[in-house]
Amino acid sequence: MTVVSHLGKTSALRTVLYLPAILALIILANTALRWSLADVYATQVSHHLDGEKKNTPEKNVKQWRQARQHLERTLELRPIYARYFELAESFYQRLDSLEFHRNPVIQELAWHNNALEALNYARRGLRLTPSWPNLWNRLVISKFLLKQFDSELTGAMGRAVNLGPWAWSVQYDVAMLGLSGWPNLEDAARLHVLQAMEQTWIMGEIKPSKRNAAKRMLSQAYFSQACEKQLKGTAKGQLDSYCH
Repeated sequence: MTVVSHLGKTSALRTVLYLPAILALIILANTALRWSLADVYATQVSHHLDGEKKNTPEKNVKQWRQARQHLERTLELRPIYARYFELAESFYQRLDSLEFHRNPVIQELAWHNNALEALNYARRGLRLTPSWPNLWNRLVISKFLLKQFDSELTGAMGRAVNLGPWAWSVQYDVAMLGLSGWPNLEDAARLHVLQAMEQTWIMGEIKPSKRNAAKRMLSQAYFSQACEKQLKGTAKGQLDSYCH
Protein backbone atom coordinates (compact mmCIF):
# COMPACT_ATOMS: atom_id res chain seq x y z
CA MET A 1 0.00 0.00 0.00
CA THR A 2 2.88 2.28 0.79
CA VAL A 3 4.52 1.50 -2.54
CA VAL A 4 1.33 2.22 -4.44
CA SER A 5 0.91 5.50 -2.59
CA HIS A 6 4.51 6.44 -3.35
CA LEU A 7 4.07 5.69 -7.06
CA GLY A 8 0.90 7.76 -7.11
CA LYS A 9 2.65 10.73 -5.56
CA THR A 10 5.56 10.38 -8.01
CA SER A 11 3.20 10.33 -10.97
CA ALA A 12 1.34 13.36 -9.70
CA LEU A 13 4.63 15.20 -9.19
CA ARG A 14 5.72 14.43 -12.74
CA THR A 15 2.41 15.71 -14.05
CA VAL A 16 2.84 18.96 -12.13
CA LEU A 17 6.39 19.34 -13.44
CA TYR A 18 5.58 18.48 -17.06
CA LEU A 19 2.38 20.50 -17.33
CA PRO A 20 4.07 23.96 -17.58
CA ALA A 21 6.47 22.63 -20.22
CA ILE A 22 3.59 21.17 -22.23
CA LEU A 23 1.65 24.42 -22.00
CA ALA A 24 4.73 26.38 -23.05
CA LEU A 25 5.19 24.14 -26.09
CA ILE A 26 1.54 24.59 -27.05
CA ILE A 27 1.85 28.37 -26.76
CA LEU A 28 5.07 28.39 -28.82
CA ALA A 29 3.53 26.19 -31.50
CA ASN A 30 0.45 28.42 -31.67
CA THR A 31 2.61 31.55 -31.90
CA ALA A 32 4.74 30.02 -34.64
CA LEU A 33 1.62 29.08 -36.59
CA ARG A 34 0.15 32.58 -36.25
CA TRP A 35 3.41 34.20 -37.37
CA SER A 36 3.71 31.84 -40.33
CA LEU A 37 0.17 32.64 -41.43
CA ALA A 38 0.85 36.35 -40.98
CA ASP A 39 3.86 36.07 -43.26
CA VAL A 40 1.76 34.31 -45.90
CA TYR A 41 -0.82 37.10 -45.87
CA ALA A 42 1.90 39.78 -45.83
CA THR A 43 3.51 38.20 -48.88
CA GLN A 44 0.21 38.45 -50.74
CA VAL A 45 -0.02 42.15 -49.90
CA SER A 46 3.59 42.69 -51.05
CA HIS A 47 2.87 40.93 -54.35
CA HIS A 48 -0.14 43.18 -54.84
CA LEU A 49 1.93 46.34 -54.30
CA ASP A 50 4.82 45.05 -56.42
CA GLY A 51 2.41 44.54 -59.27
CA GLU A 52 1.47 48.21 -59.01
CA LYS A 53 5.13 49.31 -59.05
CA LYS A 54 5.84 47.25 -62.17
CA ASN A 55 3.04 49.01 -64.03
CA THR A 56 1.00 45.89 -64.55
CA PRO A 57 -2.68 46.38 -65.50
CA GLU A 58 -4.64 48.25 -62.85
CA LYS A 59 -5.83 46.20 -59.94
CA ASN A 60 -9.57 46.03 -59.83
CA VAL A 61 -11.74 46.80 -56.85
CA LYS A 62 -12.06 43.16 -55.82
CA GLN A 63 -8.26 42.72 -55.74
CA TRP A 64 -7.77 45.85 -53.65
CA ARG A 65 -10.38 44.75 -51.15
CA GLN A 66 -8.80 41.33 -50.91
CA ALA A 67 -5.37 42.92 -50.40
CA ARG A 68 -6.69 45.04 -47.54
CA GLN A 69 -8.30 41.98 -45.97
CA HIS A 70 -4.92 40.23 -46.17
CA LEU A 71 -3.26 43.25 -44.57
CA GLU A 72 -5.79 43.35 -41.74
CA ARG A 73 -5.36 39.63 -41.18
CA THR A 74 -1.58 40.08 -41.11
CA LEU A 75 -1.79 42.72 -38.41
CA GLU A 76 -4.30 40.67 -36.45
CA LEU A 77 -2.08 37.59 -36.42
CA ARG A 78 1.09 39.50 -35.53
CA PRO A 79 0.12 42.90 -34.14
CA ILE A 80 3.53 43.89 -32.79
CA TYR A 81 5.95 43.68 -35.71
CA ALA A 82 7.51 46.76 -37.30
CA ARG A 83 7.92 45.28 -40.77
CA TYR A 84 4.17 44.78 -41.05
CA PHE A 85 3.55 48.36 -39.97
CA GLU A 86 5.92 49.46 -42.72
CA LEU A 87 3.97 47.32 -45.17
CA ALA A 88 0.70 48.90 -44.00
CA GLU A 89 2.23 52.35 -44.40
CA SER A 90 3.23 51.53 -47.99
CA PHE A 91 -0.22 50.11 -48.71
CA TYR A 92 -2.08 53.23 -47.58
CA GLN A 93 0.42 55.57 -49.15
CA ARG A 94 -0.20 53.82 -52.46
CA LEU A 95 -3.95 54.29 -51.96
CA ASP A 96 -3.35 57.98 -51.28
CA SER A 97 -1.47 58.23 -54.57
CA LEU A 98 -4.43 56.69 -56.39
CA GLU A 99 -6.74 59.14 -54.64
CA PHE A 100 -4.54 62.08 -55.59
CA HIS A 101 -4.62 61.04 -59.25
CA ARG A 102 -8.39 60.50 -59.10
CA ASN A 103 -8.06 56.87 -60.07
CA PRO A 104 -11.52 55.38 -60.71
CA VAL A 105 -10.63 52.34 -58.59
CA ILE A 106 -10.13 54.36 -55.42
CA GLN A 107 -13.25 56.37 -56.17
CA GLU A 108 -15.27 53.16 -56.34
CA LEU A 109 -13.67 51.83 -53.15
CA ALA A 110 -14.52 55.10 -51.37
CA TRP A 111 -11.60 54.69 -48.95
CA HIS A 112 -10.58 58.05 -47.51
CA ASN A 113 -7.91 59.48 -45.16
CA ASN A 114 -5.32 57.12 -46.63
CA ALA A 115 -2.40 59.50 -46.10
CA LEU A 116 -3.30 59.81 -42.42
CA GLU A 117 -3.54 56.01 -42.13
CA ALA A 118 -0.07 55.72 -43.65
CA LEU A 119 1.31 58.26 -41.19
CA ASN A 120 -0.18 56.46 -38.20
CA TYR A 121 1.26 53.11 -39.26
CA ALA A 122 4.69 54.69 -39.68
CA ARG A 123 4.45 56.08 -36.16
CA ARG A 124 3.45 52.70 -34.75
CA GLY A 125 6.34 50.98 -36.47
CA LEU A 126 8.84 53.53 -35.18
CA ARG A 127 7.74 52.94 -31.60
CA LEU A 128 9.08 49.40 -32.06
CA THR A 129 12.16 50.20 -34.16
CA PRO A 130 13.26 53.80 -33.57
CA SER A 131 16.63 53.14 -35.23
CA TRP A 132 15.13 52.19 -38.61
CA PRO A 133 16.07 54.97 -41.13
CA ASN A 134 13.80 53.70 -43.92
CA LEU A 135 10.75 53.93 -41.70
CA TRP A 136 11.72 57.44 -40.58
CA ASN A 137 11.93 58.25 -44.28
CA ARG A 138 8.43 56.86 -44.81
CA LEU A 139 7.22 59.11 -41.99
CA VAL A 140 8.85 62.09 -43.72
CA ILE A 141 7.05 61.25 -46.97
CA SER A 142 3.70 60.95 -45.19
CA LYS A 143 4.21 64.28 -43.43
CA PHE A 144 4.96 65.99 -46.75
CA LEU A 145 1.88 64.49 -48.38
CA LEU A 146 -0.22 65.81 -45.51
CA LYS A 147 1.62 69.18 -45.63
CA GLN A 148 2.44 68.90 -41.93
CA PHE A 149 5.57 71.06 -41.71
CA ASP A 150 6.08 70.84 -37.96
CA SER A 151 8.60 69.74 -35.36
CA GLU A 152 7.70 66.07 -35.88
CA LEU A 153 8.74 66.40 -39.52
CA THR A 154 11.97 68.13 -38.55
CA GLY A 155 12.82 65.38 -36.08
CA ALA A 156 11.96 62.65 -38.58
CA MET A 157 14.18 64.21 -41.24
CA GLY A 158 17.08 64.39 -38.81
CA ARG A 159 16.64 60.78 -37.71
CA ALA A 160 16.38 59.54 -41.30
CA VAL A 161 19.48 61.40 -42.49
CA ASN A 162 21.66 60.54 -39.51
CA LEU A 163 20.60 56.92 -39.11
CA GLY A 164 20.95 56.08 -42.80
CA PRO A 165 23.99 58.05 -44.07
CA TRP A 166 24.60 55.60 -46.93
CA ALA A 167 20.99 54.69 -47.67
CA TRP A 168 20.46 56.20 -51.10
CA SER A 169 16.65 56.30 -51.05
CA VAL A 170 16.65 57.95 -47.62
CA GLN A 171 19.13 60.70 -48.48
CA TYR A 172 17.66 61.31 -51.94
CA ASP A 173 14.07 61.48 -50.70
CA VAL A 174 14.90 63.92 -47.90
CA ALA A 175 16.93 66.08 -50.28
CA MET A 176 14.30 66.23 -53.04
CA LEU A 177 11.30 66.56 -50.73
CA GLY A 178 13.12 69.15 -48.67
CA LEU A 179 13.92 71.23 -51.74
CA SER A 180 10.33 71.02 -52.96
CA GLY A 181 8.97 72.29 -49.65
CA TRP A 182 11.89 74.54 -48.66
CA PRO A 183 9.87 77.71 -47.82
CA ASN A 184 7.66 75.78 -45.37
CA LEU A 185 10.43 74.05 -43.42
CA GLU A 186 11.74 74.94 -39.99
CA ASP A 187 15.31 76.20 -39.93
CA ALA A 188 16.59 72.97 -38.35
CA ALA A 189 14.82 70.96 -41.05
CA ARG A 190 16.61 72.96 -43.73
CA LEU A 191 19.93 71.98 -42.21
CA HIS A 192 18.90 68.32 -42.48
CA VAL A 193 18.03 68.91 -46.13
CA LEU A 194 21.46 70.41 -46.79
CA GLN A 195 23.05 67.40 -45.11
CA ALA A 196 21.00 65.03 -47.27
CA MET A 197 21.85 67.00 -50.41
CA GLU A 198 25.56 66.77 -49.66
CA GLN A 199 25.39 63.05 -48.93
CA THR A 200 23.29 62.41 -52.04
CA TRP A 201 25.90 64.19 -54.14
CA ILE A 202 28.72 62.19 -52.58
CA MET A 203 26.94 58.90 -53.29
CA GLY A 204 26.27 60.08 -56.85
CA GLU A 205 29.99 60.61 -57.33
CA ILE A 206 30.81 57.19 -55.90
CA LYS A 207 28.13 55.36 -57.90
CA PRO A 208 27.90 56.53 -61.52
CA SER A 209 24.45 54.93 -61.81
CA LYS A 210 23.17 57.45 -59.25
CA ARG A 211 24.92 60.50 -60.72
CA ASN A 212 22.13 61.68 -63.02
CA ALA A 213 19.58 61.31 -60.23
CA ALA A 214 21.77 63.37 -57.91
CA LYS A 215 22.06 66.11 -60.52
CA ARG A 216 18.28 66.55 -60.46
CA MET A 217 18.76 68.54 -57.27
CA LEU A 218 20.39 71.31 -59.31
CA SER A 219 17.21 71.94 -61.29
CA GLN A 220 14.87 72.17 -58.29
CA ALA A 221 13.02 75.45 -57.86
CA TYR A 222 14.44 76.22 -54.41
CA PHE A 223 17.99 75.04 -55.03
CA SER A 224 19.30 78.61 -55.05
CA GLN A 225 17.72 79.33 -51.65
CA ALA A 226 19.30 76.17 -50.28
CA CYS A 227 22.62 77.30 -51.69
CA GLU A 228 22.35 80.63 -49.93
CA LYS A 229 21.96 78.87 -46.61
CA GLN A 230 24.78 76.46 -47.44
CA LEU A 231 27.20 79.27 -48.28
CA LYS A 232 26.35 81.11 -45.04
CA GLY A 233 27.46 78.07 -43.04
CA THR A 234 31.01 77.42 -41.94
CA ALA A 235 31.22 73.86 -43.26
CA LYS A 236 32.23 73.47 -46.89
CA GLY A 237 30.93 70.68 -49.10
CA GLN A 238 31.14 69.29 -52.59
CA LEU A 239 27.98 71.13 -53.65
CA ASP A 240 29.54 74.53 -52.94
CA SER A 241 30.97 74.82 -56.45
CA TYR A 242 27.44 74.61 -57.87
CA CYS A 243 26.15 77.33 -55.58
CA HIS A 244 28.10 80.22 -57.12
